[in-house]
Amino acid sequence: MTFNEINNQASLNEWGLFTNSGILVKDNENAEQVMYQAAHYELVASAQAVQIGHAINPDFEIGCMVAMGPTYPATPDPRDILKAQKVMQANYWFSDVQVLGSYPEWLTKYQENQNFKLDITNEDLYTLDSGVVDYVGISYYASNVVKSSENEPLSNLTPGHNEEVTNSALEKTDWGWQIDPLGLRYSLNWLTDRYHLPIFIVENGMGAFDQVEKDGKIHDPYRIEYLKKHIEQMKLAVSEDGVDLMGYTPWGLIDLVSAGTGQMEKRYGVIYVDKNDKGEGTLERSRKDSFDWFKKVIATNGDDLTE
Repeated sequence: MTFNEINNQASLNEWGLFTNSGILVKDNENAEQVMYQAAHYELVASAQAVQIGHAINPDFEIGCMVAMGPTYPATPDPRDILKAQKVMQANYWFSDVQVLGSYPEWLTKYQENQNFKLDITNEDLYTLDSGVVDYVGISYYASNVVKSSENEPLSNLTPGHNEEVTNSALEKTDWGWQIDPLGLRYSLNWLTDRYHLPIFIVENGMGAFDQVEKDGKIHDPYRIEYLKKHIEQMKLAVSEDGVDLMGYTPWGLIDLVSAGTGQMEKRYGVIYVDKNDKGEGTLERSRKDSFDWFKKVIATNGDDLTE
């Protein structure tokens, strides 16, 4: 895969811009225009990497990687439905370019209407068309819900300023991420309909507080339940919907510092690491209950999900 979660910079917040692209927006710069320019250079670099890889070995499978989280409309109101569609467009035009080899029409028109002056050459466009990927890699953690505002612009595009609302039908993680296993199946279908390429789930998991018991054990039934339900929906996407799924790897097997919050105590792993947010701890590693469960899942290729 050429770039990891390349589309996170679409959020236009400081975390998304800096973490994804190393962008520090100056006071006199338009953050959105800067993002589009940086993303273009990244997409050209991605296409060049694909071309080089295929020249080395035509059998290489080279993919893109996007952070996948479907956006649902808050109500059946057509304004909310259009808004959700526009948010999805704004979040996944990156993979449109990497898979289809060209910019979508709506984005070209939007950049023209915003009077964004971008360094995009005809040679760049040829490179994008010649360096399309072989598969789509995704991370999947949660879904989102968006509501249209009264003062929506004609484009219905307000990156970084979308009105997100809580999905009352879903539970949340300790960090407020909405737990939506069915959204994974929805996402796999959406991507298949859009791109007709194999898909690789390379990140899926939940950040949670884990408690070490007096006997040293870590019981994390919430993590097992999360992974189990998502794997069940993944399997249905394959068996019932015909999704071409290359593989599945959770995030992550071992506790590590969260990229989103900078915390050690926001734990994702099935292996516990003795270190807290203050930097205290021995770094000793311990198996959580989820370790043995997931070991069995791997050994049976997902056939045995019992706890």
